[in-house]
Amino acid sequence: MTNILFIRGGALGDFIVTLPMLRLVRDRWPDARIELLGHSHLAEIALRRFYLDDIRSVNHGPLSAFFTPRAVLDPGWMDYINGFDLILSYFYDPDGLFLSNLQRCLPGEILTHSPRVPEQFKQPAAFHFAKILQPLGLELGDAQAASELFPTPADRDAARAFLSGLAPDKRLIAIHPGSGGEIKNWPVDSWAELGRRLCAKIPQTNLLLIEGEADAEPARQLSEAWKNLPHLRARLLPLPILTALLRESVLYLGHDSGITHLAAASRRDLPVIALFGPTDPAVWAPPRNGVRVLQGKPDLKSLPVKDVFQAVIAAL
Repeated sequence: MTNILFIRGGALGDFIVTLPMLRLVRDRWPDARIELLGHSHLAEIALRRFYLDDIRSVNHGPLSAFFTPRAVLDPGWMDYINGFDLILSYFYDPDGLFLSNLQRCLPGEILTHSPRVPEQFKQPAAFHFAKILQPLGLELGDAQAASELFPTPADRDAARAFLSGLAPDKRLIAIHPGSGGEIKNWPVDSWAELGRRLCAKIPQTNLLLIEGEADAEPARQLSEAWKNLPHLRARLLPLPILTALLRESVLYLGHDSGITHLAAASRRDLPVIALFGPTDPAVWAPPRNGVRVLQGKPDLKSLPVKDVFQAVIAAL
């Protein structure tokens, strides 16, 4: 097996929970060239960082023909697809059009699997995605379900440069107040109060406020609420640098989000506290030791600040 194409759309968390599957592939064929057809800005965390050798963006116009019946396919794309011995695709393809057009390119073996975890599924999502490899005799074990990322020395140097103004004895507590949907978010006022309690209780605390593309408003509100507290605002950092920055933290807190999966994968011994609302943590919480889930019922608004504060003290 020399050339393998991994096809994956979705958000950051979707990509990260698929990495245990990709690790099985890399371990089985360590010398293979593995490429991704997906979202370049998300997959950069895996590019030449153990998993991937190259990335092609899924947002290339001529690729849209692969979702059209009896389409005239772009010759360059046909040659590209033809060059792979194995294709692993998670594209949503209810009519089989994408698969049919991949087959027209005459690559080697093509394996497909649903990008959606069934509602009745009650294991970590990584097990669902690893099922694509069953025809190859590869299976994910319980000890292999946790994702892991491998930042480069350059990533780590950039993270340390970001933190260069901090005193060496500072304890960095990373907080991401956003997610993919408002219903998954703990109230900003609760985050603000938690930050005040942490800085009052834990010596040398410095809060690291992580801001992604969808988090501008809660991050702005929190930065204002914490204006008299020691905090850094990590705004729209490249994901490989953010991964390395999380490795420098003593604890991470966040929601059911891709950044929470990023934090859990950044360092195997990083304590992670994940706040869950309506989604099922049995499926979507990072499946490794050191991850504690606190769930608000019926929603996250009901989760008291004191419960999260006590969880942080216990974790540290």
